Formats: sequence, structure tokens, C-alpha cells
Amino acid sequence: MLKKITGLLLVSISLTACYKDTEEELYPNSFVKDNNTYTFATDVKPIIDIKCASAGCHISGAQAPDLTTYALVKANIVRVEARAVTLKTMPTSGALSVLEINKLKNWIDAGALNN
Repeated sequence: MLKKITGLLLVSISLTACYKDTEEELYPNSFVKDNNTYTFATDVKPIIDIKCASAGCHISGAQAPDLTTYALVKANIVRVEARAVTLKTMPTSGALSVLEINKLKNWIDAGALNN
């Protein structure tokens, strides 16, 4: 009886040892559909300003497309989603983080509103 209890205790301890793993750590390339409301001004524009529309990249007079305004981002949303979310070939300095991709994808899926 003691062996069974000890065995069950060891199994339960080993199964609960990974409870702190996050989905991002376990599945680093996964997209998580969530119920958060992401806005262009608060969530998307900062990502684009830092990772895309910076000096020498997607700004006026530099590499096309220009992504400096909402209207320009919206006009190129299919391309942005393809390159940054699906293919992960942009930015050239390295793919966006899982959190950035999730924010961008969820915002696009919600209609890519100017909010």
C-alpha cells in the first residue's frame, strides 16, 4: 500500500512540475486568439514605429511601403500581415515577438480599426 501511495505521489509531483510553463515558451511560433481589444494608437502604432517605420525603412522616401500613418498601414494591411505575421520575414532585423505578432494579428482580425 505504501509503495502505491509513494508511486502516486511521485507521479503527481512530476505532472505538476511544469505548471508555470507559458504557452509562449512551449509554443514559440503559435498565434493566440484572445478577447483583448487592441488599438492602433496604443498597441499597433508603437510596434510599427519601433520595428518597421524607423530610419531607413518603411518611412517616406525610404523602403516601400511607407507605414508612417494609419491610412498607409491600412492600405498595406495584407502585405503587413503576410510579411510580419505569416511569413515572419519582417522586420529584417528579426521576427516580431510572439506578443507583438499576437497583438498585430488580433487587431487585424478585429477589422484593423483606427482606434
